[in-house]
Amino acid sequence: MINNLAQVLKLQSQSAAGSFNILDLDMAFSILDSAEELQLPVIIGIASRHFDDIRAPLLVPSILKAMETATIPVALHLDHAAPDQLEMIQKALDLGFTSIMIDGSLLPLCENIAVTQKVVELSHSYNASVEGEIGGIAGEEGVADTDQDAPEETPYTNVAEAQQFINETSVDALAIAVGTAHGIYNCEPHINFDVIKEISAITNIPLVMHGATGVSDKAIQIAVENGIRKINYFSGLLQTAMNEVRLCNTTSNDYLSFKRTISNQWSSAITEQMKLFSNLSK
Repeated sequence: MINNLAQVLKLQSQSAAGSFNILDLDMAFSILDSAEELQLPVIIGIASRHFDDIRAPLLVPSILKAMETATIPVALHLDHAAPDQLEMIQKALDLGFTSIMIDGSLLPLCENIAVTQKVVELSHSYNASVEGEIGGIAGEEGVADTDQDAPEETPYTNVAEAQQFINETSVDALAIAVGTAHGIYNCEPHINFDVIKEISAITNIPLVMHGATGVSDKAIQIAVENGIRKINYFSGLLQTAMNEVRLCNTTSNDYLSFKRTISNQWSSAITEQMKLFSNLSK
């Protein structure tokens, strides 16, 4: 069933929902299959950097059709739309996206607030939810080979600024910088759980962790215990697919079997992460 982000996250009072970006319909089906098996709400995302390359206007109607038949709540999320991509945001809303992430984190706070307010006003008129971001998260969204250092140098989200941002924008969810990065880490990231706990204490809106690939299960569990309610996981799915490409039998032309193998591996990885995020793996 199709829901917006706020509706999906409202179901996560003591756990976190998984948000998984896709590049094609097979990835969407793997997400839905896993969510159906676990009977857990889920978020299907399309990154703004991929929107045109995957021909989103042609792909999205099929995804929405599949979401309609799902027995669990599903949101369709535009991930990391930049302040200069307001036209893409409008197109996504017209297509039926139920959630928009506007990432103005690289702007001065006042400008981030202003552009987020504009996106909130537009999106709410479509009954779509908005995720904002405050505090830059390292790495490039949608690029799984960035070999990220554990980003101790990345500034964590300022708690007072987060409170101001939430109060002035009316966002439905907030991505915060807690020590994670987009991409693949070359060592364990240093998560600042105090930042999560302090921001969670001043708001009742869901907090979001980006860059979960490579974060330890224990760190994920502690982050959820301290207030994270949405977790983005994508690089691990790209890594899974490319590992299979590299191992592929070079004498076989059975492309359908190859696709099925990758889809099964995606489903396994997604199921594992969803169980972790929702505390089912304890």
